[in-house]
Amino acid sequence: MTVAQQTPPQDQLQPQPKRRNGRWAGFLHLLGARMKELRREKEVAFWVFVFPLLLALGLGFAFRNKPADRTSIAIVAGPDAQNILSLLQNSPQKAAIRAEIVERSRASNGLRLGKYDLVVEPMSPDRVQYDYDPARPESVLSHTEVNDALQSAL
Repeated sequence: MTVAQQTPPQDQLQPQPKRRNGRWAGFLHLLGARMKELRREKEVAFWVFVFPLLLALGLGFAFRNKPADRTSIAIVAGPDAQNILSLLQNSPQKAAIRAEIVERSRASNGLRLGKYDLVVEPMSPDRVQYDYDPARPESVLSHTEVNDALQSAL
C-alpha cells in the first residue's frame, strides 16, 4: 500500500461540525436564488423597483388634494334678495357658497344649463323658495347647504 492510499488513524481525524438546518436556512437559500435571478434578468429590476415608483407618482398627480367645490347659487332679484345675500355672507358656511343676484329668467336658464346648482327665490322676509334639480346630486347637496346656512344665519 502506498502513502497516498493509507487511511489515517481514527484519533487524527478532525470532527466535522454538525450541519444545522435552522429556521432561516430555507429563506436564505431562496433569497440567494432571487438575488441571482435579479442580477441575471435586468427587466425584473425595472418591474420590482422602478415601475411601482412611476405608478405611485402618476397616481399621486392624478388624485392630488384639491380644494372643496363651491356651491354656485342664484338669488332671484326682488325686494328681499339683498337680505338673503347678506344672510349667506354672514353665515359660517360662507366660504362654500358663491351667490349672485340675477333675474328670474336668467336664473332658471342657468339652472337648466348647469351654471347654478340652486335657485333661491325670496317670497317674503322670512320665507324662501328653492328651485333645484333633484336628479343632480350637487343640486340636492346645494339645497341642504344653503338651507343650513340660512337657518344658522338667522
